[in-house]
Amino acid sequence: MSNGNINLIALILSLLALFLAGFLFWRQTAFNRLKKVFFEGRRAQDLEAVLLELVQKLHLIEQEKNALEASLADLKTSTTFSLQQVGVHRFNPFADGGGNFSFCLALLDAHDTGVVITSMHGREQNRIYAKQLVRGQSETQLTEEEEQAIALAKHRLS
Repeated sequence: MSNGNINLIALILSLLALFLAGFLFWRQTAFNRLKKVFFEGRRAQDLEAVLLELVQKLHLIEQEKNALEASLADLKTSTTFSLQQVGVHRFNPFADGGGNFSFCLALLDAHDTGVVITSMHGREQNRIYAKQLVRGQSETQLTEEEEQAIALAKHRLS
């Protein structure tokens, strides 16, 4: 072998040794950083206790998450029975003039259960009617204006 080849091989081996030393130094430094973050002020014998503590905390967090998910499911179920759909239709029931002072107000939950309130305003008197709705059906006949208020309420939900 010539001197040039031996020098080249020595250079390559030196670079490999330098790379290996750098890698080992980086690995040790990274391990020391992790050790400092997780075990600062603790001895190596405390590792099992630290891991057990972390596992216990993880179980507590999981239990809290499950409780929150159950509460959210209950909340979603219970809110379907709250007021969710509102529709107002204004109209003039009398041909003798006046403005659209009369109205029908539909107040429904997610199951189309609720009430339709109708206020008929005239010159001499004002009449107010309330009709109960159960799943979109009324025991009494609905007027066209009341049906329009219900349709407006349902339209706003979708």
